[in-house]
Amino acid sequence: MQKHLYLISGLGADERIFSNLRFPAGYQVHNLQWITPLQDEPISQYAARMAKNITADGSISIMGVSFGGIMSLEIARHIPVEKNILLSSIKLSAEKPPYYNWVKRLGLYKLPDQVLYQRRNIVVKRFLNIETEAERTLVNEYLAKRDYTYMRWAVNAILHWENNEIPEGLVHIHGGKDMPFPLKYVKPTHVIPDGGHFMVLNRAKEINRILEETMS
Repeated sequence: MQKHLYLISGLGADERIFSNLRFPAGYQVHNLQWITPLQDEPISQYAARMAKNITADGSISIMGVSFGGIMSLEIARHIPVEKNILLSSIKLSAEKPPYYNWVKRLGLYKLPDQVLYQRRNIVVKRFLNIETEAERTLVNEYLAKRDYTYMRWAVNAILHWENNEIPEGLVHIHGGKDMPFPLKYVKPTHVIPDGGHFMVLNRAKEINRILEETMS
């Protein structure tokens, strides 16, 4: 049976985020594109629509970075998935740091765009543990976007996301210096001690070794 691996990038990123990864032999790799969310669309409904674009015939695995990891778990509620591979993400709502709940309770995510997003450059660049020029280029492209429809929906989805079940076949790779999802709140299957939130790009060698061990 043919094995298929679908890749889901993180919030505001694209398939270039996976450019340094090397996948074990035997997998046909696909990039699963984000789709435009409907107004006030629940994450479960969005995942069901996104799952319709997984059309390969055979064994399906999904790899997601950050919010893409959360989405991979939601998609797995709608179709059979052999493996979920999470990078710099969380698998349970209990792994969200406490301040996510404060933001939700205080309704800070509802503030106007000019307050939340238009002056976010310094915070975002620090939060993502940027190390290289390639990473800086990707983030600058993300920050240049001025349509905040998807971003607002995604932030709301993350803040309100609830999950208490760990699926079988889960591989969870996390960085010891991740800032959006600090390691002290997360219990991954594999830890890269000096990895930050962008480790998919700058710690690819270590990630590739883990992928070879867990997916072959």
